[in-house]
Amino acid sequence: MAVIAVTASEDGRAYLKLGDGEVRDSVELGAHHEADRIPTLDSLILHFDHYGRLTAIEVTDSAPSVLPPALLDTA
Repeated sequence: MAVIAVTASEDGRAYLKLGDGEVRDSVELGAHHEADRIPTLDSLILHFDHYGRLTAIEVTDSAPSVLPPALLDTA
């Protein structure tokens, strides 16, 4: 079973660590062409390791509006 480490802060930020990979590249989704249709994308950054695998998801604002409550309850 995969372990997802969730860290949340009082200012609405959250970080979901999906593995042990070290972050090498990051992509902010606010610039995605669907960001106007899906406002949540403005708050997401995807982090990838050396092999291009997703290693973390960062929520930069309003984590309770972006993530399912059960996921934040583990933080």
